Amino acid sequence: MMKCAVGIAGLFCIIGNGAVQAQTADYRVIEPTRLYVAYSKTSNIIFPFAISSVDRGSRDLMVQKAKGVKNILQVKAGKENFSETNLSIVTEDGKFYSFLVGYDSKPSILNLQFSKYSQGTDDEPARLTRDTLNAADVERTADLVKISKTKRRGPHDKKFEIEAKLTSVYIKNDLFYFQVFLENKSSINYYIDQLKLSVRDRKVARRTASQEIDVVPRYITGNSTVVKARDKGGLVLAVPKFTIPDKKQLFLFLSEEDGGRNLKLKIKNRHLVNAIPITN
Repeated sequence: MMKCAVGIAGLFCIIGNGAVQAQTADYRVIEPTRLYVAYSKTSNIIFPFAISSVDRGSRDLMVQKAKGVKNILQVKAGKENFSETNLSIVTEDGKFYSFLVGYDSKPSILNLQFSKYSQGTDDEPARLTRDTLNAADVERTADLVKISKTKRRGPHDKKFEIEAKLTSVYIKNDLFYFQVFLENKSSINYYIDQLKLSVRDRKVARRTASQEIDVVPRYITGNSTVVKARDKGGLVLAVPKFTIPDKKQLFLFLSEEDGGRNLKLKIKNRHLVNAIPITN
């Protein structure tokens, strides 16, 4: 009986150890990046995508986004010789970055930049809300749409040897991807002054103010500044999904800098509702 009791106890130990091992397999430790900041100097952390959230472990740490940009975080000490604390950042591509922050009056590193292809301190994307768009996924999808050969009949406009055409509309995760073809057959570079999507009233009565709503793309890939002479190119505009209300019209406008070759594409609801789904 004694041997049996010992055996059973050993069995429970084995089962217990197995349970512990199973639990530890469900997670892994994320090692933070060491960062030292000063009171009289500002440190800059540059991320490949826009910052969506920041959490500091102590008020002794001062943080702010750099003015005019969304992917640079400025960090400095709120007081000298503060106790070590931590800093957590999530970027719009779903990556999580963890820092262990200490004080140093003369830090050896002031600027820290993460590569677009690095995974932060975690190989897996952070779990964000459903409403948060994964910027990396949007960029990858736009790049794929840009090289897609699937064409559908869409609106086009041409003026003085410069042509624009909506070749296809795709949709993925509640985002439209407008594939736009541009061609410059002239000997003069076409510099794009303005590129915008706008919803306007179909008809405007006299003495009645016209209403115009700009649709702001979440992302644009391709050369949106110039179409060189005797050259062609393409753009992809990632736009939150919508349909055109009654008595409204959707236009894509391209205007030339210091020129008169302005183009206008009229996009209809059928182009939107027949968008090509991207399933992977």
